[in-house]
Amino acid sequence: MQRIGTCFAFALLAMLLMAGPASGVTVLVNIYEKEGNITPLPGAALYTNNALVGKSDSGGNIEFSHPGTEIIQIRVEKLGYAPWSGDIGLNATTLLVEMTKKKVPLTVQVFDTDALAPVAGASVSISDGAGKNTTVTDANGTTMFTVSGDSAYNLEITAPNYRTFTDHLEIARDQKTVQVMLFRDDRFSVLVKDETSGAPLPGAAVIIDGVERGITDAKGVVTLSLPREKVYQVHVRIEGYDDYHERMNVGRDQALVTTLLRKSPYSVFISVYNEERDPVEEASVFLDGQPVGSTNRYGRLQLANLSFGESALEVRHPGFETHRQQMQVRVQGEDITVDLAFPAANLSIAALEGGDVPVHGATIFIDGKEQGTTGENGTLPVRLRLNTPYVISAEKEGFNPVKLEKTVSSRNETAPVIISMERSIDWVLVIVVLAVVVAGFMGAFLIMKKRGQARGRSRRGGL
Repeated sequence: MQRIGTCFAFALLAMLLMAGPASGVTVLVNIYEKEGNITPLPGAALYTNNALVGKSDSGGNIEFSHPGTEIIQIRVEKLGYAPWSGDIGLNATTLLVEMTKKKVPLTVQVFDTDALAPVAGASVSISDGAGKNTTVTDANGTTMFTVSGDSAYNLEITAPNYRTFTDHLEIARDQKTVQVMLFRDDRFSVLVKDETSGAPLPGAAVIIDGVERGITDAKGVVTLSLPREKVYQVHVRIEGYDDYHERMNVGRDQALVTTLLRKSPYSVFISVYNEERDPVEEASVFLDGQPVGSTNRYGRLQLANLSFGESALEVRHPGFETHRQQMQVRVQGEDITVDLAFPAANLSIAALEGGDVPVHGATIFIDGKEQGTTGENGTLPVRLRLNTPYVISAEKEGFNPVKLEKTVSSRNETAPVIISMERSIDWVLVIVVLAVVVAGFMGAFLIMKKRGQARGRSRRGGL
């Protein structure tokens, strides 16, 4: 028996030696995702015991081999998907790996198109091949979903009195925010514009079916809470424009109704006078740089077919300074007065004593009309009409009055008009001085006379 056992042991050892070392285990890994349907995932990275083996092929498959002597740790990664990890036994030859897409936040914000205000309580739905998810917006018009990255969804938004909104969303690997503007079915806006320039007209009254519904804002728009798919009588009015009247059908898809207003023709009168309030005939009138006519013998010109608003008015005449002003056309038949100034030069009058000493406080007169008094430097600024003779005079207590004639022929004259002043003789003071002198002589004479009389009496007494 012992001999038989020894032979069996040698035979077993011989078999093991002939078999050689173990060849190991080959494992086929199939990587896929299941989002409604089972889909192979190519390009997924496979790691065994933290060492990269390779990436899955177009069918989502990859093979690897191991000695079969220990449990193998498996990790699978793909961009846009949550990582997968697990173990594989010693003798396992196949492994199924189901990957799930990475979840990212999706924010949907819903606003009213006209008011730009959030729409609360709107029903928001997103759907893909796997199903549908629905929620409602909060007070800020906002709702949130958690969705799979690198995926696509259909978006649908509904709200009472609003048109249904649909869209197709492509979700990337990061969070996404979608802002949606809803059009109301029970509201539309009226835009009022100038027919010629196309500029919006703020302040226009919009009347619908005889009832004033609002005033246009700075953008020329007023929003009306009225249902569409109806016929309305629209009336728009604003100062300076012809009233707009039209019967219009507001369609279901019409959120904005545009009205064009034509400016009303205005007629005004231009009355031109000179500085002396005399009418100026043949004065040429220009509006915005264009000639529009000349004044008649009464200094008047009628301008017709003007537009409401502001224009640049210019009046020219060879004998006067050109006049320019901004003219406001607001009242029908308004009379606009223009005063033309004579051509003149700005000069100064200098009152001097002895030719170079300023006379402060001298009163200056031109043609007998007081103009003011000279300053510390003895001068007074004045405006003198060209080619017109003037009589200029100066007066001050203690000085002789001075009068001269002056004609200014050019605006280029800059030298001051010199008035030479001389101090006057104070006859009262002279008389007082003479009286004092005479009184002194008389006093001296009387004193000498008394002394002479006293000496005469003294001689007679001695005799």
